[in-house]
Amino acid sequence: MFDFKPAVSRRASETRTRLFRPTSLILFALLVFVGALAVTWQYGWPNFRTFSDSFGEARAQLQSAALMMRGGQYRDAQKLIAPILANPGNPLYRSARWIRWQIAQAQTLAIPPQSPRRRRAEAGTLPILDGMLKLGGWTPEQWRALAQGASAVGAYGLSARFWEQAALADPALSWQDRREAALALAAKGDPAAAAQILLDLAAETRNPSWQEALLFQGAKWLEGGLGSVVALARCRALLARAPRLWQDRQVVMFMARLALAADRPDLAARWLYRELRQRGTPRPS
Repeated sequence: MFDFKPAVSRRASETRTRLFRPTSLILFALLVFVGALAVTWQYGWPNFRTFSDSFGEARAQLQSAALMMRGGQYRDAQKLIAPILANPGNPLYRSARWIRWQIAQAQTLAIPPQSPRRRRAEAGTLPILDGMLKLGGWTPEQWRALAQGASAVGAYGLSARFWEQAALADPALSWQDRREAALALAAKGDPAAAAQILLDLAAETRNPSWQEALLFQGAKWLEGGLGSVVALARCRALLARAPRLWQDRQVVMFMARLALAADRPDLAARWLYRELRQRGTPRPS
């Protein structure tokens, strides 16, 4: 007869050996991890504490700079944020950039308008604003604040770009932001670009009164900036995208006048004739 006990004992021993090896490896890895953690804690903690202290100091400097700025101590505030601005890797770098712009804006607006000093100060804000645009990553509210501040110091072109960034960052309010961008471009002296924004908005909105107002204002800016021919062509392009506007008698009369100004009496006659046929001539009383 065969004795199965030694064979069973061998298999059990082998099973225990196989189970022991992975367990040993796990225990060994755990010991190494704990040892590494102890070393990191011993040698790395002072560095972390130094970083924490440095961060706290920088935050205190920013808060003090903001208070000084509100009190009109602009130079002292600039000195406080200078070390942070010198280190783009600092977590508070963006906050320091924001305070620097606020200081520049406050200093500029404190100077009487139309004076040579004011013009020099406004010119000095342009690199700061351009840097804020290139830095990017601002919230919609910050983009709008930058746009309003840029307009306040006469940087209308940058203001328009800030409004456009706000529109991209907040699609829910993009219509209003783009309209503000158009107004900034008009103030800058670029009515053609401003008008195109208004015509695009007119094509997108479904509000008839808004469409009409945007068409008229856009055409006015185009006519004044690029002439009647260009204004007529772009307004016709808009009406092709929004044909419902042709149902408005005021729009028809406006387009007829614009066609006459652009030396296109044939178009004016066609549109007026069509309007008469659709609505009929009034009967004499």
